Amino acid sequence: MAASSSREALNRELMDIIRSMEQEGMVDFHFRMVHGMKETNGPYFFASLLPTFCRDSAETFRYLASALGQTVLNYHNLVELSIKIKGSASSIGACRMADACDAVQRAAERREDKESLVTALNAAKQVFVGVQEKMNTLVQLERRIISRETAGP
Repeated sequence: MAASSSREALNRELMDIIRSMEQEGMVDFHFRMVHGMKETNGPYFFASLLPTFCRDSAETFRYLASALGQTVLNYHNLVELSIKIKGSASSIGACRMADACDAVQRAAERREDKESLVTALNAAKQVFVGVQEKMNTLVQLERRIISRETAGP
């Protein structure tokens, strides 16, 4: 009985964080849908998807920063990298991050100066850091929930 109420409390805490992220405009309804996909894709789906998203996003941000560090900017490459990260953020429901990456994409499409691009990229990275912190908390909670569910009654 105590394990069940503990799982319920953890689930409530997890859903409260998701609700808070929605209210802050950090994520949209897609994020809740992604969370719900664990029902059909298995209990580890959400807990493994979020770290993968964060790792891939961090890598793409590194590529963007490296591309902006070049003497001659490859605007096409900057647009492609921005689209990649924006698409990932959109597909998981990280709408604020997708919007910030869209600003990087638009700046690259307009062939703005390096300083403007760096400013847009830094703003997107700052949004990502906030999203990543919340996602790390959710993953920890999700893993605790899974460990209680697999432990049985």
